[in-house]
Amino acid sequence: MPASKVLTLFDAAIEEGEEIKKTCKRLYFSGNKKTITSEIFEAWTMNCLSLLKSTFGSSSPHYDRFTGVKFFDFYNSTQIYLGILKGAKKDLEKGYFFHKDLMLSVNIYDALISRARQYLTRGKPEKAGTILETTLLEILIKICENRKVKSDQSEKVNDLVDKLENLGIIPQQAAQSLKEIDALLNSETKETSSFEDAMAWIESFLNDYLGSQIMILN
Repeated sequence: MPASKVLTLFDAAIEEGEEIKKTCKRLYFSGNKKTITSEIFEAWTMNCLSLLKSTFGSSSPHYDRFTGVKFFDFYNSTQIYLGILKGAKKDLEKGYFFHKDLMLSVNIYDALISRARQYLTRGKPEKAGTILETTLLEILIKICENRKVKSDQSEKVNDLVDKLENLGIIPQQAAQSLKEIDALLNSETKETSSFEDAMAWIESFLNDYLGSQIMILN
């Protein structure tokens, strides 16, 4: 679902919450002991939970905080829920997401690069090159997946680079560097210094295009 439509859903949920808060406040200060019906409140909170889960995931801080709110009364609880919703909407507007699957992938790629560095230190550039080549290809496939770009496991590094560059997802300079690194990994001559530079560049590229898409709130 496009981000604009998700933001519209957040606006609707926030607007409904504001109406619930106003009703609770009016009843409270008028001395009326009645409150809103629990059905209205429960329906709204369940809708909010569904929205947070579908947008950020059940492991996200937004969802976790919403489910962890202790109920005091309709008015005060609604205020807390609204604060979480507004914060989530603000994060969405900034393009921040908590993506458990993406975080796991980034950690795996980072671990593979570290393994390649260990092989290089042990004087085994061939094994280091094989790991780096596979990792770079998987990173590009994951970028395509994250940006909703169709890709195929049969495509090579250069194919994916051209596709991402043509779509404006990566700039020309990054595309050129990726092709140079791919050529290095497939060359017969593998110098340690060149490999070290390549690994450092890939780590930076990984953080810029996948790692930066992850946000974890404490």
